[in-house]
Amino acid sequence: MPRVTIGIPVFNEQQYIADTVRSALIQVSEFGDSEVLISDNCSNDGTILEVERVLADFKGAERCVRFVKNSENLGGLVNFWHTFDDSDSEFFLCLGGHDRLLGSYVKLGMDHLMESKETSIFCGAHAGIGPKGEPVGEPVNYDFSQNNPAERYLRSIRDLTNCYIFQSIFRRDYLQGFVRPDVPSMDHIVISRWLWFGKLFQSNDCVYLRRYFPQDDLNKKTSSGAYVNLENNASFYEAYLADLQQLAESLPERVRAGLIKQAYDVLVARFGLPYLAT
Repeated sequence: MPRVTIGIPVFNEQQYIADTVRSALIQVSEFGDSEVLISDNCSNDGTILEVERVLADFKGAERCVRFVKNSENLGGLVNFWHTFDDSDSEFFLCLGGHDRLLGSYVKLGMDHLMESKETSIFCGAHAGIGPKGEPVGEPVNYDFSQNNPAERYLRSIRDLTNCYIFQSIFRRDYLQGFVRPDVPSMDHIVISRWLWFGKLFQSNDCVYLRRYFPQDDLNKKTSSGAYVNLENNASFYEAYLADLQQLAESLPERVRAGLIKQAYDVLVARFGLPYLAT
């Protein structure tokens, strides 16, 4: 069993997937106790050929790379969970099919996570690029270094906008018991869950290079229902608070109820009153 898995869920990424896979293979070369798991979501372009071409040029790929080719499109979220469920490493990192890891991302991350038990998620500096590789947007930085798990959790509800830290190295056990709700902005809930278990550490010595496209516009995705909005927020709130209920089950009942009420108040302050369909 490898110590860490780099999962790459992919669909129709012919233009970018070669660079993505190469960046993951570099990480394996530097940190040998790792593997790459690529899950193709029934791509209908040249993605599979591109991946096979890169793997053919990488010595020892058969020992550290698994390439799964789904016979049907499972949907993006299911395909992500497929890479997670089909691996059994202690740590996991999800790499987007058009993104890249720069620097000794995995080695630095594993070294830090082994030394710092208070860190739950490790990520590199965030940098955005457009379809042609041009720089876009501004770097995003978060401070989730508070000692109190409840404070980190509530701050994440309030502050998370760009959820690039979903692409971080984390311990698999943190998702044990997670219900996996089919709700918008599910990654937001997952990140808050990780922060319950420990702090975020963001290293300036490596980079997660994230590619953005015009259709990724936050306002467009929010209005379309891909992200939480004023008309789908009730299911999002229910999933969030149900997960917090599970995480806080060891707290005294009244304390737990108070924390859940605080979380609900932060959700409403940010996303509005729960929507009631008529």
